[in-house]
Amino acid sequence: MIFLNRVQLLALIIFCLTYAFIITERLHRLKAAMLGFSLVLLMQLVEQSEIFSFIDFNTIGLLLGMMILVGILKKTGLIQHIAAEAVSYSKGNAWILLVFLASLTAVVSALIDNVTTVLLVGPIALAVADVMEINPMPFIFAEIFSSNIGGTATLIGDPPNLLIGSAAGLTFNEFIINLGPPVALSMIVLFGLLYFWYGNDLRPKRDGEMSKGEFSVPKKLHDPALTVKVLFVMALVLVGFILHGMLHFEAATIALAGATLALIVCPVDVEEILLDVDWVTILFFSMLFMLVGTLEHVGVIELFATKMFSLFGDHFRALTMILIWASGVASAVVDNVPYTAAVIPLVKHISQLGGYDPRPLWWALALGACLGGNGTLVGASANLVMAGVANKAGIKLDFKTFLARGMVLMLATLAVSAAYVFWRYL
Repeated sequence: MIFLNRVQLLALIIFCLTYAFIITERLHRLKAAMLGFSLVLLMQLVEQSEIFSFIDFNTIGLLLGMMILVGILKKTGLIQHIAAEAVSYSKGNAWILLVFLASLTAVVSALIDNVTTVLLVGPIALAVADVMEINPMPFIFAEIFSSNIGGTATLIGDPPNLLIGSAAGLTFNEFIINLGPPVALSMIVLFGLLYFWYGNDLRPKRDGEMSKGEFSVPKKLHDPALTVKVLFVMALVLVGFILHGMLHFEAATIALAGATLALIVCPVDVEEILLDVDWVTILFFSMLFMLVGTLEHVGVIELFATKMFSLFGDHFRALTMILIWASGVASAVVDNVPYTAAVIPLVKHISQLGGYDPRPLWWALALGACLGGNGTLVGASANLVMAGVANKAGIKLDFKTFLARGMVLMLATLAVSAAYVFWRYL
C-alpha cells in the first residue's frame, strides 16, 4: 500500500488528468499539458521560479537545433532525389524498391527524427506504388515501421531516446553500440514479415521497365550549392555527436552550434526556416518536463520507486524484462513521450536504491518505448503523420488494419530485443 499526503495526491491527480486527456485526445496534447502545468501553479504545489528549473534544456536545445537543420535540408530536395534515382535503377522490381526505401527511412530516422523522415520519404513511397500500379499498403507499413525501428538506434532518432540520453548522460556512441544490434535484427524481422504479408502484392501489374520520366517527383536537386553546404554542416554535427563524450560538449550545444553555422553559411530566410520548427512539440516537451518534475519534487516518484524496489529489487533480471515488455505495451497504447518522461525518474530511483548499474534498464526502456510505438496507430507520432500522408493520397489506414500488422511486428521485435538484452547484459 502506498500512502500519499495532500500535496502528493493533488500532483498525482493533476498528472493523471493530463495523461487521460492526452490518451483520449479529448484535448490536444499541448493543451492538456498546459492545463496540467497551470493547475500545478494555481494550486501552489510548486513555486513558479522553481518549476521552470525542471525543464531539460539539453533535450529542448537538441530538438531545436536539429529541427532547424532539417528545415534547411528539406529545401535541397536531396532525399526525394535519392528515391527517384532508386526507382530508375530498380528496373521495376517493387521488392527491391521497398527494401531500399525502408532502409533509407531507417538510416535517415536514426540521423534526424522519424516524423521528419516519413514526411520526406512517405510521399515518394506512395508515388512509387501509384506509378507501378501495386498495392500501396506494404510501402505505407514499411515507412512507418522502419522509421520507428531506425529511430531506436541513436540518441537523436526518437524522442524517448532524447529524454533517456539526457537524463542518464548517455552518449551518441553508446546508443549506437548498444542498440544498433537489436535494431538491425528488428529490420530483418520487418522485411520477413512484409514479404510474408505482401509478397504477392509486390509485383507490378504491367510489364516493362519504369523510366525516370514516369516518376513525378523532381529528379534534380533544387539547389546543389545549398545541398553541399548543409550536408557539410550536418556531417560536422554528426562527428560532434560521435565525439561529444571526448569533447565534453552536451548534445544540445553541438546541435545548436551546427544550426547556427548552417544559418550563417546557407543562403536561407531565417524567419522562413523558423516557421518550419515544430514549436508545438518543443512546448509540449517543456510542459511535460515540468509536470514530471513536479511529481519528482513532491516525492511521488520516490514513493513508487521504493514500492517497486520492494517487490522486484532482489530480481534485477525480472525487473529488466518487465521494463522492456511493459514499456512496449504501454507505448502501443499511449504516446511514448509522456510514458518515457514518467518512467525515467522511476528507473533512476530504483537503480539508486539497489545499487545497480542502470544501463541495462535504460536500454530496456529505450527498446520498449521506441519499438512499442509500432503496435497501434496512436503508438507513435510517425504513425499518425504517415496515415495523414496516405489519407491525402486517398488511401485510408484505419486503426484495426494497423493493429493487425503492428501488434505482430511489435511482439516479434520486442521478443528479439528482450533476448538480446538478456544475453548481453543479464
